[in-house]
Amino acid sequence: MNKTKKSLLIASLAAALGMGLANVASADVHHYAPQHVTVGWHGDRYYDGHRYWERREWERRHEHHVAPPPPHRYY
Repeated sequence: MNKTKKSLLIASLAAALGMGLANVASADVHHYAPQHVTVGWHGDRYYDGHRYWERREWERRHEHHVAPPPPHRYY
């Protein structure tokens, strides 16, 4: 192995080690526990345990729970 290849290999290994150490150092970030939010309406938004829905979006998504109007009869 010539000198150029050896120095390139050493530089690559040093860069990889430095990036790995930087990644480990950034993993020491403190993540706070999520706040407990109850399921239901919060003002004009509905929280279903996973995400907030705007009122119109929630009503559009859940309109099948409303009884459909009776069919029109032609007499």
